[in-house]
Amino acid sequence: MAVRAEQEHLDGLPERQLADRLMSIAESRSVRALGIACCSAITELTGSPTVGLYLLDGLEPELVYSRHVAEGLLDNYRAGFWKRDPVLDCIMTQGRAVDGETVIGPQQWRHSPSFEMLHEWGFAYNMGGPLWCGQKIVGVLFTATTDTDAPYTMRSRQRMEMLCRAGSLALTNMTNAGAIDAHPAAIRVPEPAATPVPTLSASLPPRSADVAIRVCRGQTNKEIAREMGISDQTVKEHVANLCRRFGVHNRTELAACLLSPSARQ
Repeated sequence: MAVRAEQEHLDGLPERQLADRLMSIAESRSVRALGIACCSAITELTGSPTVGLYLLDGLEPELVYSRHVAEGLLDNYRAGFWKRDPVLDCIMTQGRAVDGETVIGPQQWRHSPSFEMLHEWGFAYNMGGPLWCGQKIVGVLFTATTDTDAPYTMRSRQRMEMLCRAGSLALTNMTNAGAIDAHPAAIRVPEPAATPVPTLSASLPPRSADVAIRVCRGQTNKEIAREMGISDQTVKEHVANLCRRFGVHNRTELAACLLSPSARQ
């Protein structure tokens, strides 16, 4: 009985739930649907809610879907950081899921350019894995966490491998069906993530609602303060109040909560 229970629960995640999440990824029939399915599964499987889905144009990664990631971080990566990203380099050379701290080393991680860039946008650790079509890596799936006390583990990397295998199957099916072009750069970037509907905004004080909407857009405290004409400290207070109101621990969880269907009712 003990062995059966262990088989049915992988680190507290029911086997049926794990299978359901992976199948939802594998059954995706569009790049946008794939991104949404990965976003839905990645929190439960790896503990981090962010998603950056890239397809490769030659060696250069082209962003086709992101969620809960600040535009500034995406811009930095697009502007050239990808060329010196040790995680991407390891994925492309070793063909497996890896995390930044493991690649760089725990002692060097917090002094690395990778950590500095992540930290600037409120993240602590990152991880990525390859998306295959046949024998060729055609894309990369990235995630990151804001939890400074929870670096990625072997279990996290194993689950990222599962996610990427399911995503690879979806991309292979899309390619075979002619749903995506052979050149990823030709794929249209999906529409931006939705912001909270008016019913949610109406339930908050006007200033808090304005902050909430900008948090969902992935804007930093400084960007919000500059756009709204208020101080960074005032933005922090609004974010803290919103976190308490919705029972979450940080702005990433807050954005996920505000964008969830239950928060819109």
